[in-house]
Amino acid sequence: MTMSQCLRITNLDVPQSYIIARGEEPAEDLVLDCEYELDIATAKGFVLKWKHNDLQIYQWIPSKKPVAFTSFKGHVDLEYSVSDDRFQKYRALKLINPMANFTGNYSCAVQTYDENEVRSAHLQIIVPEVEFNLTYHRESNGSTVVQCAVSDISPKPELALFIDESETKEVVLTEDHVQGAYDVVLQHVLTDDSKDTAIHCQLSIPGTNYTKKREKMFHGAAFRANISTLQALLYALAAAVLSSTIRY
Repeated sequence: MTMSQCLRITNLDVPQSYIIARGEEPAEDLVLDCEYELDIATAKGFVLKWKHNDLQIYQWIPSKKPVAFTSFKGHVDLEYSVSDDRFQKYRALKLINPMANFTGNYSCAVQTYDENEVRSAHLQIIVPEVEFNLTYHRESNGSTVVQCAVSDISPKPELALFIDESETKEVVLTEDHVQGAYDVVLQHVLTDDSKDTAIHCQLSIPGTNYTKKREKMFHGAAFRANISTLQALLYALAAAVLSSTIRY
């Protein structure tokens, strides 16, 4: 810190993403920290503020208790401290039960009567999926359809389908968006369902490290044999029913 700069933010620690816990899963702490250097001799008028998308949500003056504002009231632990230093104690923002709409840019502003420093970072809140499945089935026209589906996830995810380790772009994409949550389905018709095929589907959320994967082995010959056996049984059953009806 130079002689001309007595207040400086040295590190803004905002997670890239945070996953909201579903059901009875224990929630992880979500803490945003703002580290700074401050010359005590010039600390008169010091105040720290946190903003969410330019809207002030938190303020701390060392001689007073921290205060939460707007929709973040009840979602900030005002007793949380990171230091015993009177000018550092309540600099961090600990969020309680974060909501999906807490996604956005978070800014830490520190100021004295003489200086002002601001730094910002983006946080993505993730609402994890309820289901993520990879299946295949036989259509009435004889084709085999592979389907990858994810439901009730936020923000909008991306799905990628791989056939024998190569991503296929020959897919039908269906998307539904209801009350902030997304349902996404990818479907692909196997070009050769007579051979064994390794299938996997990858789920990701752009801009984060959130990824999941589903894998399945399609046994082509066995699948066709099972279908043929089932069809033969159905034909035999239909014939037996028809024969019994005619005798009656």
